[in-house]
Formats: sequence, structure tokens, C-alpha cells
Amino acid sequence: HYKERLRHFVPGRPADPRALVDQSLGLARLELPEGWRPAQDLNETASIEAINALHGRHVIVISDAIEDFVPEMTVYEHSVNTRSELTGSIQLISCSGPERRMVGGFDALQYEIEGFFQQTRIKYLHTTIAGRRAFHQVLAWATYSRYDRASFDGLLNGFTELPDVSTAIKAAPPTTEPLHVTPASRY
Repeated sequence: HYKERLRHFVPGRPADPRALVDQSLGLARLELPEGWRPAQDLNETASIEAINALHGRHVIVISDAIEDFVPEMTVYEHSVNTRSELTGSIQLISCSGPERRMVGGFDALQYEIEGFFQQTRIKYLHTTIAGRRAFHQVLAWATYSRYDRASFDGLLNGFTELPDVSTAIKAAPPTTEPLHVTPASRY
């Protein structure tokens, strides 16, 4: 039994194979529902990528650190910027939204976007989350016939922003050890 369990243990991997963690900045985590698995090469700037191959559904998470923006940046402005990138790369049919909701305890804006990408009709659920540490863009999509809003909304229920471990360390109170100065030897 022991050797069998040991064989499946891989150091450095999350204990739950369905919990994907942003490896680049450590900003986000996505718990995958049944039927979803990690993916690669969906988007080169995505920190989390997953696919539900059976139903032809995809999701990516792109997290942008808050400190990379002007202090006045809002979730709405971030959403406008990232949606314009998406709609610029497709032949747009329609866009509906915004709808407001909470994702991972944070305010979020959602839009449904439909268009043709390389002659294929695709429908996207574009969600922008205003986290404490980052703006998170969660883009879920499928071909028009396989799009399922409830499935994508369920996927978002597994999103969490990770706490910043470096500030937790920096915020440790300084030690109140008195400073002892040993005078240099006269000899």
C-alpha cells in the first residue's frame, strides 16, 4: 500500500490535481469541476488553462498585478481593455452585458460575446474580477452549439485569489531586541 501511494506523489504539485494554481505570479487558483482537466497552449499569456474535452469547452485565467496599473484603474476599464483585445481578434456578432456578480468574494463584471474565429462560430463568457492583488480575466468559450453558461458560471465558483505570502512575511513585527554595540578593541 505504502509504495503504491508513494508512486503517485509528485513533489511541488498541488494535492488536488483539479486545483490549478497560477505558477507565474501566484495570484490565482482555479478548482476544476468534474470533467475538466489542465490544458496547455490555449493562450501564451494565461497563467491557468483548462479544458473540458468531452464538451469542447475551454477556460483561461490571465491575472494582471494591481501595481502594474494607475491607481484609478477600475474593473470596468480593465474589462473594456481586455474585451477590446478579444473582439479585435474575431469577427464580432454580438456582445451582451455587463452583468455584475461576486467571484471568489470580489466584484466581477461579465459579458457574453459571440463571433467568428477562423470561420467557426464561438461564444465567450468574459469575466473580469477586481481582486485585492490583481485584475483577473477569466475567459471561457466553446463553439456556439456547445456553449453552456451554467457550466461556465459553475467553473467560476472554483476561483480564488491567493493571499500574498511575501507581505505576510514583510508585515512581521520587528524584533524589539536591544542593540548592543561592542566597542572596537584598543589593542
